[in-house]
Amino acid sequence: MALQHDLWILVFATHPDTAITVFRDQAQIVAEPRLREIALDYDRAHDLDPGDRRIDALARRIVDATRDRYGTGDLPGYGAASAIPALIQGAVNASSPAWHRLDTLIRQQLGV
Repeated sequence: MALQHDLWILVFATHPDTAITVFRDQAQIVAEPRLREIALDYDRAHDLDPGDRRIDALARRIVDATRDRYGTGDLPGYGAASAIPALIQGAVNASSPAWHRLDTLIRQQLGV
Protein backbone atom coordinates (compact mmCIF):
# COMPACT_ATOMS: atom_id res chain seq x y z
CA MET A 1 0.00 0.00 0.00
CA ALA A 2 2.82 2.41 0.80
CA LEU A 3 4.39 1.86 -2.63
CA GLN A 4 1.07 2.40 -4.38
CA HIS A 5 0.43 5.55 -2.34
CA ASP A 6 3.85 6.94 -3.21
CA LEU A 7 3.42 6.11 -6.89
CA TRP A 8 0.07 7.89 -7.06
CA ILE A 9 1.63 11.00 -5.52
CA LEU A 10 4.45 10.81 -8.07
CA VAL A 11 2.06 10.34 -11.02
CA PHE A 12 -0.20 13.21 -9.91
CA ALA A 13 2.80 15.47 -9.29
CA THR A 14 4.48 14.77 -12.63
CA HIS A 15 1.49 14.16 -14.93
CA PRO A 16 -1.54 15.93 -13.41
CA ASP A 17 -3.47 16.11 -16.70
CA THR A 18 -3.30 12.36 -17.25
CA ALA A 19 -3.26 11.11 -13.66
CA ILE A 20 -7.00 11.41 -13.10
CA THR A 21 -7.73 9.23 -16.16
CA VAL A 22 -5.32 6.58 -14.92
CA PHE A 23 -6.70 6.80 -11.38
CA ARG A 24 -10.31 6.36 -12.56
CA ASP A 25 -9.31 3.38 -14.67
CA GLN A 26 -7.57 1.76 -11.71
CA ALA A 27 -10.62 2.38 -9.52
CA GLN A 28 -12.80 0.60 -12.09
CA ILE A 29 -10.38 -2.32 -12.18
CA VAL A 30 -10.47 -2.91 -8.43
CA ALA A 31 -14.27 -2.62 -8.50
CA GLU A 32 -14.52 -5.62 -10.84
CA PRO A 33 -14.09 -8.90 -8.88
CA ARG A 34 -12.13 -10.82 -11.54
CA LEU A 35 -9.71 -7.96 -12.10
CA ARG A 36 -9.41 -7.26 -8.38
CA GLU A 37 -8.39 -10.90 -7.85
CA ILE A 38 -5.69 -10.54 -10.50
CA ALA A 39 -4.45 -7.38 -8.77
CA LEU A 40 -4.33 -9.21 -5.44
CA ASP A 41 -2.45 -12.12 -7.04
CA TYR A 42 0.00 -9.60 -8.49
CA ASP A 43 0.52 -8.20 -4.99
CA ARG A 44 1.03 -11.71 -3.56
CA ALA A 45 3.67 -12.43 -6.21
CA HIS A 46 5.99 -9.80 -4.68
CA ASP A 47 7.98 -12.31 -2.62
CA LEU A 48 7.95 -15.23 -5.07
CA ASP A 49 11.14 -16.52 -6.61
CA PRO A 50 11.42 -14.94 -10.09
CA GLY A 51 11.54 -18.44 -11.61
CA ASP A 52 8.32 -19.59 -9.95
CA ARG A 53 5.87 -20.95 -12.56
CA ARG A 54 3.03 -19.02 -10.93
CA ILE A 55 4.59 -15.87 -12.38
CA ASP A 56 4.22 -17.22 -15.91
CA ALA A 57 0.57 -18.11 -15.29
CA LEU A 58 -0.14 -14.72 -13.71
CA ALA A 59 1.49 -12.92 -16.65
CA ARG A 60 -0.83 -14.79 -19.04
CA ARG A 61 -3.86 -13.87 -16.92
CA ILE A 62 -2.83 -10.21 -16.85
CA VAL A 63 -2.24 -10.12 -20.61
CA ASP A 64 -5.59 -11.81 -21.31
CA ALA A 65 -7.41 -9.42 -18.96
CA THR A 66 -5.63 -6.43 -20.51
CA ARG A 67 -6.60 -7.47 -24.02
CA ASP A 68 -10.19 -8.19 -22.91
CA ARG A 69 -10.48 -4.77 -21.29
CA TYR A 70 -8.63 -2.56 -23.78
CA GLY A 71 -8.27 -4.51 -27.01
CA THR A 72 -5.03 -3.77 -28.79
CA GLY A 73 -5.07 0.02 -28.33
CA ASP A 74 -3.25 2.18 -25.85
CA LEU A 75 -4.21 1.94 -22.20
CA PRO A 76 -6.12 4.94 -20.82
CA GLY A 77 -3.64 7.70 -20.05
CA TYR A 78 -0.76 5.67 -21.46
CA GLY A 79 -0.35 6.89 -25.02
CA ALA A 80 2.78 5.92 -26.91
CA ALA A 81 4.55 9.10 -25.74
CA SER A 82 3.52 8.74 -22.09
CA ALA A 83 6.25 8.55 -19.47
CA ILE A 84 3.85 7.18 -16.84
CA PRO A 85 4.42 3.45 -17.52
CA ALA A 86 8.20 3.77 -17.21
CA LEU A 87 7.82 5.89 -14.09
CA ILE A 88 5.59 3.34 -12.39
CA GLN A 89 7.32 0.19 -13.59
CA GLY A 90 10.76 1.48 -12.68
CA ALA A 91 9.72 1.78 -9.04
CA VAL A 92 7.67 -1.42 -9.03
CA ASN A 93 10.37 -3.52 -10.71
CA ALA A 94 13.03 -2.23 -8.32
CA SER A 95 10.97 -3.39 -5.35
CA SER A 96 10.70 -7.07 -6.35
CA PRO A 97 12.63 -9.39 -8.67
CA ALA A 98 9.42 -11.37 -9.18
CA TRP A 99 7.53 -8.25 -10.24
CA HIS A 100 10.38 -7.34 -12.56
CA ARG A 101 10.11 -10.73 -14.27
CA LEU A 102 6.33 -10.42 -14.39
CA ASP A 103 6.64 -7.03 -16.10
CA THR A 104 9.10 -8.47 -18.61
CA LEU A 105 6.76 -11.35 -19.46
CA ILE A 106 3.75 -9.05 -19.79
CA ARG A 107 5.61 -6.66 -22.08
CA GLN A 108 6.83 -9.53 -24.24
CA GLN A 109 3.36 -11.01 -24.57
CA LEU A 110 1.74 -7.64 -25.30
CA GLY A 111 4.51 -6.72 -27.73
CA VAL A 112 5.40 -3.43 -26.01
